[in-house]
Amino acid sequence: MARRQAENGVAGIGAELHRGERAMKLTVLGNNGTFPRPGGACSGYLLEHGGRFVLLECGNGVMSRLQTLCPIDRLEGIVVSHLHDDHCGDLRILKYAVETKRALGAMERIIPVYMPASPGAEAGQLHYPEAFDTGTINENTRLAIGDLHFRFARMMHSVETYAVEVSWGCGNRLVYSSDTTLHEGLIEFAKGADVLLCEATTARRGAVALPHMTAGEAGYAARTAGVGQLILTHFWCDEKEEECLQEAQAYFDNTETAEEMKQYEW
Repeated sequence: MARRQAENGVAGIGAELHRGERAMKLTVLGNNGTFPRPGGACSGYLLEHGGRFVLLECGNGVMSRLQTLCPIDRLEGIVVSHLHDDHCGDLRILKYAVETKRALGAMERIIPVYMPASPGAEAGQLHYPEAFDTGTINENTRLAIGDLHFRFARMMHSVETYAVEVSWGCGNRLVYSSDTTLHEGLIEFAKGADVLLCEATTARRGAVALPHMTAGEAGYAARTAGVGQLILTHFWCDEKEEECLQEAQAYFDNTETAEEMKQYEW
């Protein structure tokens, strides 16, 4: 079955327990927003827990870096927050890899991909039944991929977009903002999280209204939500990350910027 609904229940993929392996690792494959800087990559975060791998976002430039850490046939799922190409564009290339490997007998299964249902045209273009088993997400969706558990909250962006909560172990929580403006829904969703991985597209709010957060707003959200740690990501190409860091730290001390190919462990 190539298209699958994940709503209103748990979609389990290899959910047997891996006892004794409590840490989750997150590797930043890309932290650029809209389009990649020279030598950079757009949004992509590789999650590893109990020897299993899940990809959160698959933006431009992510696939090449992914393969340095995880063979494609070891991916147990891909979660996409929204259907802008800086978050999902490399799915179009990844599908060639899966199809080719399967044709050559180097890979048997297709990869589960979870994403919003809209915009419908974009969702339809990512429907590759020979490569992906696609399921749609909404605010009622609950996923279990190994010992990682996912839930979602609708954000305020120019298309249907979801923040993502990843939980593991004894109540550990990471919340990823995806793309959004600052609003109460994000703060409520992130309340008490151990880590907030939050977009900081610009250092400051400019004259043009953008459907994105500034670094200062990310810091405010982290402080108001009472999270343990803030990691800034999704930087525009001309933004100075040090400036973004300073803006966020004015509101929340325990802040750092996501570094490409850096691995975090909790």
